[in-house]
Amino acid sequence: MTTTTALADDRAAPGNTHRATLDRILNYDLAQPLAFVALGLTYIASRAPFLNLGYGTDPDAWRMALGGYWLWDHASYYPSRLPGYPVPELAYAAVIPGGWLATNLLTVVVSLAGVWFFARIVSRLQLPNRAVLVVAFAFTPLLWINSMTTMDYMWALTFLLGAYYCLLTRANFAAAALMGLAAASRSTTLLMVIPCVVYLWRDGQRSELRPFLSGVLAVTVLAYAPVAWRYGPQFLNFYDAKVGYLQVLRLLGKDTLGLIGSIAVIGAVILSLPRLAKLPSDVVRDKDVMFWVLAILITVVSFARLPHEAAYLLPLYPFGFFLMARYFQRWVLLGAVSAVLLAGFVDLTSPGDEIDSEAFTNAQLGAGLILSNRSTQLAQRDFAEDLERLEAPERTVVMTGFIYPQFAVLNRDRLEVGILEKDKSSISQLSDKGQAIDTTRQVTYVWLLDYDDFKRFQDEGYRFMYTLDAARSTAGLYGYRPGLFGAEFIDLGRAPSGGSGGARTDR
Repeated sequence: MTTTTALADDRAAPGNTHRATLDRILNYDLAQPLAFVALGLTYIASRAPFLNLGYGTDPDAWRMALGGYWLWDHASYYPSRLPGYPVPELAYAAVIPGGWLATNLLTVVVSLAGVWFFARIVSRLQLPNRAVLVVAFAFTPLLWINSMTTMDYMWALTFLLGAYYCLLTRANFAAAALMGLAAASRSTTLLMVIPCVVYLWRDGQRSELRPFLSGVLAVTVLAYAPVAWRYGPQFLNFYDAKVGYLQVLRLLGKDTLGLIGSIAVIGAVILSLPRLAKLPSDVVRDKDVMFWVLAILITVVSFARLPHEAAYLLPLYPFGFFLMARYFQRWVLLGAVSAVLLAGFVDLTSPGDEIDSEAFTNAQLGAGLILSNRSTQLAQRDFAEDLERLEAPERTVVMTGFIYPQFAVLNRDRLEVGILEKDKSSISQLSDKGQAIDTTRQVTYVWLLDYDDFKRFQDEGYRFMYTLDAARSTAGLYGYRPGLFGAEFIDLGRAPSGGSGGARTDR
């Protein structure tokens, strides 16, 4: 009997060894110094090929750059758009002489700090498959895209994760400071104070609530003081426009996880429903699960209020990964994460904005989110350069549409970049009400013109030219069509690909 048992153990040993090795790999603590250095070098190297393409596909990235150059040239701070994003805006302004390589690299560094906080959280909470989680967070396509452009999303997310990690370690003063910096990077992040307060309450630290909230408020108010000083109460203005549900579905389906990633995650959720059935009771019982769920709910509700960009959902990712680790079986988690990462490079594509039967029947494999985002950046640069080569007649106003911030930044050395009119109700003073003037030919480039400004230029004897985007936007925002008033359409044979939150493309 002893011999038989020993032989059985010997036969089982190789399989057990393999499983143990796999378990060690998938649960390796990437927050350890040497491991994180290796991860960090890989992280930076993976972004390096994309850093020299421009500030980003989102016009807001070029607005950031425009504001940074203005601060250097005029010693005057204008936010890229209201209500302001003072922490990243001022940080980008500090390095803007180095161009987009400097600002994009700064985003990479800040985002890598967010990966470190994420890895430390996973390690401290002892979540299963921790290496899988950290790799997923570091290389998920939408996070990847936004970690290498001159935007504010990853700043806010990094500070938010830092605040949560400090709460876990009871470093409440640091948590308050980081939460204030998160709010000063994106104002909507201030809503994440709610799960922080609930966490402190559940953790038996009710006496810490007042100093924590006071610290968050102090940092936030101090950061926004320059914006409030310039604009007064109007600094709380923001871009508010309705978005059709089909566009929202497109954002959710194509621009968040990719179609392949979205299908895989939905399938993983269905397979994990028996485990997820315990989630409601865990929310009541476990303060960390409650934090994750509250953070996700706040992100979803905030996005539903203004579903303009896929990147608004970025705070959902880390807390979604925490839930996936807790409730997905290993093979389900690995399958879902693999599909999400794959969608960054290869994905199902269906060009166009429509969500109908043809969008699915005509779907085919094509470039994923990351590669498609690169194509969008190159297409936008080409369009801006073609617009630069346009021979506009003297005394002409060129209404460029959303390409204006990029056009103004790329041509700031040859054009006189300024402000058309000071309008505190304008979301972006330097772009929405900005102008870039070719003084030798008296050609003025603007984003759009309201009818009063259009009429003023017309009375001064100017002629007008406009892009397709400018025509659509002018009709939608100001209620008139430039072409009906004698403006000439600029036909460059195409329109620039739109970019919003980093991933919107023509896929």
